Amino acid sequence: MTPFTLLAPTTRAALLADLEELWQRVDEVVGTLGPDDWSGKHGQHWGFPDVPYHLAYFDLEVIVPAIKRGLNVPTGEQFLRTEAEQDAWNEIKFTQRPTATTPEQCLEQMWASRQAIRNAVADLGEADLERPVFLPLVGLGWVSVRVALETCYSHTWNHLMQLRFWMKCTTLMPGPAQTQRALSYFLASFARNMNREQAAQTHLTAVMEFSGLDGGVWTLHVARGSCHIIEGGAARADLVIVQSPETFVKTRTGIENPTLALWTGKIKVQGLRNLATFEKLFPITSLDFAPAPRETWDGRMANRAEMLAQTNAA
Repeated sequence: MTPFTLLAPTTRAALLADLEELWQRVDEVVGTLGPDDWSGKHGQHWGFPDVPYHLAYFDLEVIVPAIKRGLNVPTGEQFLRTEAEQDAWNEIKFTQRPTATTPEQCLEQMWASRQAIRNAVADLGEADLERPVFLPLVGLGWVSVRVALETCYSHTWNHLMQLRFWMKCTTLMPGPAQTQRALSYFLASFARNMNREQAAQTHLTAVMEFSGLDGGVWTLHVARGSCHIIEGGAARADLVIVQSPETFVKTRTGIENPTLALWTGKIKVQGLRNLATFEKLFPITSLDFAPAPRETWDGRMANRAEMLAQTNAA
């Protein structure tokens, strides 16, 4: 499998500082939720407490163990989950959560998972970030500690963007550098997950431009079955796709239909005739959205209310 090559790797200190700042922004956003706001819907199937809960178990069961285990991963455990398997894993994690779990407990679990990451990397130096670890996720597998931390970072950024949308939060955007780091990671994943069969018969230069102060420009050059990505534009491009970071997240998580986004001008395209080829090369892969747990937040809240009523009656 093609190595996961970060487009602009940074120092250990800068990466960890950016991660801390992103965590702080998540705390600031959820901090605007009052006691009655936590029951709000996050999409069709989740409630707001599901976000910190999901971030907690993802980091505790994917990122932290990978860093701690290093090369010590039995062959039988070196497999990549499909998207369907990842959705099923998320579903299992939600069925394992006690019905009476409160939003405060979800937040405490998230904060504990962050401390676990801090502890896992506390004794690692700059060179240690290149150590191999195994992440059982689509498009990953054997990567470096650095990529594992960038995966944690970009996963958190993605859910922060979704959370802000469902909360109708118009402030507390991630900083430009935070968004650019996440976008750089996701574009690197394009090359990792490219359709190799299509790439073998394609020569295409595509520019991905993200509008706004927090955006950026990247060029993907596909030739001879491989993809080379650089930060910046191209003098000559077969295809230019312009959108905001928010639209990118919405269309990659199923919040918004990509075709509708194109029709309404949220996505602008130059070289439209080459868009179909681009979509074959880089089929939309979920950034990690909110799948449907067997018991929705409404159901859990109803069960919790019933338990409280029974307790009060007793």
